[in-house]
Amino acid sequence: MNLNNWQTQLRKGLLDIVILNLLSHDTCHGYEMVRRLKQIDGLKLREGNIYPILARLQTDGLITAALKPSKDGPPRKYYELTETGHKALQEMNLHWEMIVSSIATVRKGDNK
Repeated sequence: MNLNNWQTQLRKGLLDIVILNLLSHDTCHGYEMVRRLKQIDGLKLREGNIYPILARLQTDGLITAALKPSKDGPPRKYYELTETGHKALQEMNLHWEMIVSSIATVRKGDNK
């Protein structure tokens, strides 16, 4: 088994919930999200990976984007959760907590 590949696939599968949780606290532009997420162990993320995810989340109606002026150059696209995004995130977080709890149960051997 290629552990690096497994870790990469796991991260990819979790990026939606990670990005939505990040946006639940504050609006951000893409580069800022990448910068913040790179500081968290286990969330290796390249700038080019985030924009297709943001586009899909926007198409799905979970986030909106608005151009805002930037003091550092041209206007930047800032993303924020929609009401639908907040509801979806609530469901995703509940499901995530159930998965983590279930895995912990199996790891402890409490499922005999």
